[in-house]
Amino acid sequence: MSTFYKDTRYNGKLVRLEDVIDEVYNRALETIDDSLYELLERKDDDEFYEDYKEAFPLIVEKLQKFHDLED
Repeated sequence: MSTFYKDTRYNGKLVRLEDVIDEVYNRALETIDDSLYELLERKDDDEFYEDYKEAFPLIVEKLQKFHDLED
């Protein structure tokens, strides 16, 4: 059996690793989104939208590169 499907504990409760991955994904998405709103807040709507759309995938790409270096 793959370790991906191995049971793990989260807040003392036995859950599947998939559940932990979903929770971490949701937290990361919220953190990135909140940070972009905070740091881009002084821009007008059009500029904000363009910068947000440009920045978000670049952040994800940097995270992937960081992960790739760990392998």
